[in-house]
Amino acid sequence: MTAGLAVVTGAAGGIGTATTDLLAAAGYRVVAVDKRPFDSAAAADCQVVDLSDPAAICAFFTSVEQTHGVVSALVNNAGIYLARDFLDYGAADFDAVLDVNLRAAFFCTQHVARRLIATGATGSVVNVGSISGQSGSPDAAYAASKGALIALTRGLGRALAVHRVRVNAVAPGIIETPMAARIPDGRARAYRAQIPVGRFGTPDEVAAAIGYLISPASSYVTASVLDVNGGLQ
Repeated sequence: MTAGLAVVTGAAGGIGTATTDLLAAAGYRVVAVDKRPFDSAAAADCQVVDLSDPAAICAFFTSVEQTHGVVSALVNNAGIYLARDFLDYGAADFDAVLDVNLRAAFFCTQHVARRLIATGATGSVVNVGSISGQSGSPDAAYAASKGALIALTRGLGRALAVHRVRVNAVAPGIIETPMAARIPDGRARAYRAQIPVGRFGTPDEVAAAIGYLISPASSYVTASVLDVNGGLQ
């Protein structure tokens, strides 16, 4: 018997891969999603979807329900980071960051919540935020998108609680992923020097936090943000 059907976005990245593996090991049938072709031995299905397009999101979830059933767990992990100076950002750059980091999470959650409410089923959504969304960052567009995602989490967690749909977030610090590898060397060294545990985190450590928030062990937790940052403030 499976724990339910889970969708993980940004599944080809470090945190996405670790989360897919963890949820599959916990008994979930996982539909893994990314913007580029990829393979996952743990996932029941791997799909390529442009999450910046609300119409593509709608078509994806319609297909998932027809093929696999109602989604009970959603991990909004897809995100992009453009390592450039604030003064060099153009309108298209800013829109691209918000389209994936914020708007995709909004519409993915909307589709899942609608079906859960219609069927009377319980569900859990976890958004992958960032410490930069709490404390700010020189990467202003990325920080703004993650700050808005945290605000969305708190609002939806309260709004959907009456329907037994929980919405929480994790806020990772610096995690050893290809995205983090694009942080300029000088800034990365400065970050590491500030982390009380003395190192960057791992994707598995973030996945463990996501797994807790998805699971029944966190049944009284909603509209909350769990820091996974080694004590960095």
